[in-house]
Amino acid sequence: MQGAKLTLPNGKRFAVVARSGSYSICWQSLPEELQHVPAGSQRWHPISASPYKGRLEETDEPVGMCCMVRDPVERFRSSCARQQCTPEEGLGRTEFDVHFWSLGQMGLLAEGVTYFRFPDQLEACAEWLGLPTPVQQLNAEADEGKPDLTAEQEAAVRAAYADDIALWESLQPQP
Repeated sequence: MQGAKLTLPNGKRFAVVARSGSYSICWQSLPEELQHVPAGSQRWHPISASPYKGRLEETDEPVGMCCMVRDPVERFRSSCARQQCTPEEGLGRTEFDVHFWSLGQMGLLAEGVTYFRFPDQLEACAEWLGLPTPVQQLNAEADEGKPDLTAEQEAAVRAAYADDIALWESLQPQP
């Protein structure tokens, strides 16, 4: 596993997945006295202040771990906006930029991980973690800042995140 996680005092763990509601969950986990953005900080993330942060280690067992899963195409578009790069540049960053890592790269496509859809299950994720609700959705990218993908770009994103897309589609509410 790669990336960061919160391990809360109750033993529940949350995998941080960039552009998938992690900011909101991390913020909600902070003790009230730490819930402030440092002055002059534009790229700050609440995990920086969290007393519960840690790294996802390869030896981490997935049981007791959860993560938010966002539509991978929308997550990619949001990551491009956040990182101020083109879709082609974003596809070239999948190996080294956490904003573009797939869930598989982070070791999160594993038996035992509990998945929640972003944004419609943000509250359910917080409840599972034992955090107070409601959860305010924070740190969203404006739609006008996200790139529109050509058919070719979208096909490339879908190919790069095929396993994430399969998981996303399996989590859709049943009619």
